[in-house]
Amino acid sequence: MRSPERLRGLRTVAGAARRDYLAVYGVKTLIGSTVPRSVLQPLFLAYLGYLAGGLAGRRFAIVGACVHVLSLAAVVKAADSMTEDLAAGTLYRVRISGPGLPLVHLTRCWIYVVEAVVSALVAVVGVCAFFQEWRLMGALLQGSGLFVLTALSATAFGLAVAAVAALHPASPVLTNLAVYALLVLCGIIAPTDRLIAPVRWVSQLLPLTHGAQSLRALADGRPWAAQAALEALVGAAWLVAGLMLLHRNDRRARRLATDGG
Repeated sequence: MRSPERLRGLRTVAGAARRDYLAVYGVKTLIGSTVPRSVLQPLFLAYLGYLAGGLAGRRFAIVGACVHVLSLAAVVKAADSMTEDLAAGTLYRVRISGPGLPLVHLTRCWIYVVEAVVSALVAVVGVCAFFQEWRLMGALLQGSGLFVLTALSATAFGLAVAAVAALHPASPVLTNLAVYALLVLCGIIAPTDRLIAPVRWVSQLLPLTHGAQSLRALADGRPWAAQAALEALVGAAWLVAGLMLLHRNDRRARRLATDGG
């Protein structure tokens, strides 16, 4: 497939992703479910941080919880869009498309990146206002670009999750397990240096870890660029891994004449 034709095809996919999203998640749904969840879950995690470490622990957890909100769209919904196609029997259409499964699924994820970033910023405003952390709110809103970077990294991780989850009949369980793993391992509520060494090494290879650290450094007035660069590096590695796993999924499906991959 030639590059101009591929680009036109991907633009069509991007437009279809927006229409599909709005058909499922209308304004009432977003206001009634997505927005409250974006605020209430970080509030709960912030209280856990307070119980664990007082006001400093609450501030630590507020940043981590707002970052973790990114995974609800960038990992769960992005992965579920592929498994829902599988359940509906329409995934084969994606497989036989000109651009191919990896590029089509990656393109469809743009709308979830947007939702992830908006949800995280809503969480920042809602949670910081609730606790009257006005300076922290201002610092985190100034770091909106870091939320975008971390959302892209989480989406790349979501590609790999989607490729693996599509092979399993309990795919929603696997995607939720991935999100809980990020919650536990990525320094969301407590610093990663409290983890045992092997688990701490794993945490450095996951999205959100360095993004949360860079936002905390920004809020504290410390250098943050090195952690942001590490988050970008982790995201790039997961992007390569995700695309390779989707390509493998596609090749296996074609070889076995099955839609599951």
